[in-house]
Formats: sequence, structure tokens, C-alpha cells
Amino acid sequence: MKYLTLLSLTLLFSLKGFCQNITAITTNGRTVILKADKTWDYSTESLSEMNSCSLDSNIIEYISDRKIYSQLKTQGATIEDLKKHISIDMGCKISEIKILDASEQLGNAIYIVCVCGKKVKYRRIGTVFFKDGEIPFKQ
Repeated sequence: MKYLTLLSLTLLFSLKGFCQNITAITTNGRTVILKADKTWDYSTESLSEMNSCSLDSNIIEYISDRKIYSQLKTQGATIEDLKKHISIDMGCKISEIKILDASEQLGNAIYIVCVCGKKVKYRRIGTVFFKDGEIPFKQ
């Protein structure tokens, strides 16, 4: 009897995980909620609300590692260079650009940037910066 109760509780909690809603983003950027009853609905939260950020003075900006920074400085691929690139690309002042988070290595990097109140994702391959989703090396 104890094993039967334990088995039924285990099945109950494992089935609960399958009955949850799943959120997905379409190719055009709209958020869709996939429901457990095999129906779907558009999310009421707009993409602009999800991609907004604030440029408060108390934001702690990302700082590069010293070893990586010194090597990237010789190549012209530092965070300051990224900010210059973004200011030209997005038409924003450098003072309105904040690096929120980053994953940097020598060969590549991913940056989450707040640009004029909008959250944008940038990438670096070698010394080339580009917005996530764009192809920088078109033939």
C-alpha cells in the first residue's frame, strides 16, 4: 500500500510538468503562449516592453577581464570600440549606451547592451561587431 501511494504521488507530480504552458517567440518577434490543451494565444506583453531597459545612474556596467582587454585593445575590439560601433549603428550618443552583461573570449563574445532605453544583443567574431541575427560576412 505504501508503494502504491508513493507511485501515484510520483505520477501526479511528473504529469504536472507536462501540463504547463510554453512560451515561444515567432520569427516576426511576437510572443505566443502554447497551452497544455493544444491551443495557443498571443501574449499580451508586447515585444517592446520585453526589450526595454532603463539607463539609471545606478546601473553597474560590465567590465572586461584585464588579460582579455589588453589583447583586444591591440586589435581594436574593446568595449569602447563596441560602444563607438553601436553609436554609429543605432544613432545614439555613447553616454546613452550601457553594457549590461557579456560573455567575452578572445575569438568571440556576446554582449547584452542597453541603447537609448532599448535592450539589444550584439556579437563579436574576431574584431567584427554586429547585431545578433544579422550576417556580417555576406558574399
